[in-house]
Amino acid sequence: MEKSNHAHAEKMPINPYPESEIRAKILNKIDPVLKKGNSKHTRGDIYIDGKWVAKVKIPNHHPKKMMYKSKSKFIAQDLKLSGDEFNDLIDCPLKGPAYYEILRKKVS
Repeated sequence: MEKSNHAHAEKMPINPYPESEIRAKILNKIDPVLKKGNSKHTRGDIYIDGKWVAKVKIPNHHPKKMMYKSKSKFIAQDLKLSGDEFNDLIDCPLKGPAYYEILRKKVS
């Protein structure tokens, strides 16, 4: 039963958001370990209980530039979130601790 709910959640569209808002929510709620490098984009690693579980490419701070589903879906995939869960992360119902609970269930 849960699998069908998950499949339904995957079909939920990702809303458009300003890149700066996506960046702020990832940095403030998820708090990934930022990686230094020569890339123009910030990258981060996500750990659970000291174990690496995911990487994420964090959008740059462009306050007026919108990020649409075509790009946001890759960030959602990196974060291991469905479209609906990604929207909740950005719109605020999903807080950092709840994100880590979702992630724990998906990687275990």
